[in-house]
Amino acid sequence: MPIKDYAFTSVAGSPPRPMLWARVINPDKNLGIVALALVDTGADECAFPARVASKLGHQLKSVPAKQIKTAKGKTNAYPHTSRVEILETLPNGMYGSKVLHTMAHTPIDFVEGCEAFLLGVGNFLNKFVVTIDYPRQRFSIRKPKK
Repeated sequence: MPIKDYAFTSVAGSPPRPMLWARVINPDKNLGIVALALVDTGADECAFPARVASKLGHQLKSVPAKQIKTAKGKTNAYPHTSRVEILETLPNGMYGSKVLHTMAHTPIDFVEGCEAFLLGVGNFLNKFVVTIDYPRQRFSIRKPKK
């Protein structure tokens, strides 16, 4: 780890935001995808779009749904055990092969109606000291000193 002074990323005309490359893997099927994920201090949990569950070999509705509140209102989330690897961001903005942090065998919410990959407080941000510098459009994440 550390993620030091990473530049914000702008996707599809959205304002620049703190984002990291994440590889999401179903540990039972060893199927994975890589996506840009938003570092979201307002998200209680890590949440990914429901549509990617099948690409990972998860049967979305094979687990009980939990109702959650989002910016768009109430919706269903289906927690499935996944492995999430945070990958380095290269100078050209693409992801590299170096794994900066791994969340192994972690329940991740696959959310109906969600199109973003969100790295929320539960299972991710609560393990780190996060510094977000909006004027400079940069952020850092590091393990706390013991």
